[in-house]
Amino acid sequence: MPTPMSPSATARDAYFDALVREYQPNRPLPGAFYTSADVFAVDVERIFRRWWMFAGHACAIPKPGDWFTCTIAGDSIIVLRDQHGDIRAFFNTCRHRGSRICGTETGHATHLVCPYHRWTYDLSGRLMANTAAEFGVDPAGLSLHPAHVRNAAGLIFVSLAEQPPSFDEAFATISRKLAPHGMERAKAAHIVEYRVKANWKIVFENNRECYHCPANHKEYIRSTYDVARDEARLDPRRQAEIEAITERANARFRALGLDEGDVSSNMTGAFYRCHRTPLMEGFVTQSLDGKPVSSLMGDFKQHDVGTLRITVFPNFWQHSNSDHAVAARLTPLAPDLTLVRGIWLVDKDAVEGKDYTLETLLPLWSTTNEQDWTICENQQLGVSSSRYRPGPYSKLREPNVAHFLEWYLRETAGWTPASRAAE
Repeated sequence: MPTPMSPSATARDAYFDALVREYQPNRPLPGAFYTSADVFAVDVERIFRRWWMFAGHACAIPKPGDWFTCTIAGDSIIVLRDQHGDIRAFFNTCRHRGSRICGTETGHATHLVCPYHRWTYDLSGRLMANTAAEFGVDPAGLSLHPAHVRNAAGLIFVSLAEQPPSFDEAFATISRKLAPHGMERAKAAHIVEYRVKANWKIVFENNRECYHCPANHKEYIRSTYDVARDEARLDPRRQAEIEAITERANARFRALGLDEGDVSSNMTGAFYRCHRTPLMEGFVTQSLDGKPVSSLMGDFKQHDVGTLRITVFPNFWQHSNSDHAVAARLTPLAPDLTLVRGIWLVDKDAVEGKDYTLETLLPLWSTTNEQDWTICENQQLGVSSSRYRPGPYSKLREPNVAHFLEWYLRETAGWTPASRAAE
């Protein structure tokens, strides 16, 4: 039975609905969406407790019994590989008196044992104790609470909802396009966590455009077409040049049996993007100088395969090259604080010091990330001003930000451009 809403929750929802009515399409959100504790509570309830969240990479749990934990919307979740090699997810709470079972971030076990009273569960979540005699309860009704989980070619997504939104289209597309990159046969070469003093939506909005790149990311734009694409849109004289470069790259991708690439960063679906884009000519991977930074991954026999960009609202993006991949996982902590985990992956057999070094693997994205966090924190300070008013979005350079916000408002408030027109 659903828990009745408290009077404070009712007032919170009314406040949120009033804020939604203030939103003007093709502009950023009003300031309270980035600063209000009430809005943050709505985000947790209607987005993070309902949607599909990136939890981690399957290569982190290669063997049966391997597990890791992650936090989603305040809930600790155990993600493990069971005795059959399948990936499962469970709420990290014992069915006896609620103690947390796994107290560390990673581990390996043949069984999950609660440290409080030693209630023991197998890798399918089944309680192994016979509780019928002592407790008067059939153990079949005391299995660990499961969470929905999907493994898309090595990317693990979890939903806490009883009936989550469909993930089928995103799952099929990501699984097909990412398969050649061999994420299941990868390993994390480096993991770092950033505590970004900004609302999670600000962090995600920043990822959805490259309007800010020329002024802030001189290292990043050397290898990518984002800025060249935008310049071509504004300067038709460059259009033919960009199209020729793209077609040369596509011919190479087709010859390799890969999906074609383009210079578009538009969304593949309503809440996800998965497309291959060429790199700038002379670059075979996303590194400072364009040269390989590790041995080949997956099924690749050469380095120049562009980069596969994957974005899944609301907490994940990854750039996958022939020799490495870099991912980000967002965990909102407060209205003005977001934990971002950065993960660099290489082939599982790559040897540090021989096949790769952190000195060449990390700099491009470490620098770009840190530049972005400074931008986001500065924006958080600005939207907190009493004089902040949302300005207009560029129709050429920021449509993906508008798309993200429309998705967010649709999922939290049922808002659509049509519903606004009907008001």
